[in-house]
Amino acid sequence: MAHTTVPARHLGSLGIALPVVIGVLYGLYTSFIARTSGESAGAQFAIGLISCLVLAGLCYALGRYQHLLPRGLRAVAYAALVGVAVGYLNSLSGDSVLTAIVLSVIIAAATFCVMFYTFYVHED
Repeated sequence: MAHTTVPARHLGSLGIALPVVIGVLYGLYTSFIARTSGESAGAQFAIGLISCLVLAGLCYALGRYQHLLPRGLRAVAYAALVGVAVGYLNSLSGDSVLTAIVLSVIIAAATFCVMFYTFYVHED
């Protein structure tokens, strides 16, 4: 039985630009939320920068390796990424932990449904 290899995919400029833009916007919004919760300017900048780098890195990694995952796991990965990102933003706003968890689970479930449907309909 011959081994099949996964064809190499070309990473276009959108594969790099989109995670960077998403990360920068997320970092700016995180920095804004940290400002309203009473953080100092240095801590506010650090929270925004770290959030930007982490989310951009995760978005890049997911976009780069998503084709290796089956559609169910791919939908779970997108749902987890979106749910954690929204839950973190909600926790920074000063709401209770339970509110952040419930909101992130609801948004992650909705993201899973949309992404699974999208991957199912547009399967190669």
